[in-house]
Amino acid sequence: LLTAISVERCVGVLWPFWCRSHRPKFLSAAVCSLLWALACVLAGLVYFVCDLGHSEHCWTVLGTLCFLNFCLFTPFMVLSNVIVFTKLRCSPWQQHPARLYRVIFLTVFFFLLFGIPLSIQIFLNFFVYLKLVFEICLLLASVNSSINPVIYVLVGSYRMSTFRGFVRVALQRVFEDR
Repeated sequence: LLTAISVERCVGVLWPFWCRSHRPKFLSAAVCSLLWALACVLAGLVYFVCDLGHSEHCWTVLGTLCFLNFCLFTPFMVLSNVIVFTKLRCSPWQQHPARLYRVIFLTVFFFLLFGIPLSIQIFLNFFVYLKLVFEICLLLASVNSSINPVIYVLVGSYRMSTFRGFVRVALQRVFEDR
């Protein structure tokens, strides 16, 4: 999904008029649905082939996941974000907020830092299995799954005092007695 969002943002920046007038209305929903379906199929394959069947085809399924993540989705995501960043940075006719640059940079940076190690580790498991390293990579992947909302909240807050007030109010709502 991060790749789809990045590519859509890139297309919107490169061809803004086409996106507003000619882009199919339900393209985003269709692409996201297809990606969710692909994720469900691949997760089901991992579950049935690796967890239930203990089959020799488990490494083939995991290798396919690694290939899709590391060789297909990651390059598209990184390339589209670099294009967006470069296009917005070099655009002389329009001022873009610094927050957008921070969100783009932090999203790509944390994905590369936390999301990619698991794909690399699964690939390396074909040659040598290190349980501790694998568990650390799983932890990093979990952090990657939850880091984007934190990035959006932190970058989106105008002042830290506003953010602290928001967190304080949210915590008071959670812990108040009703």
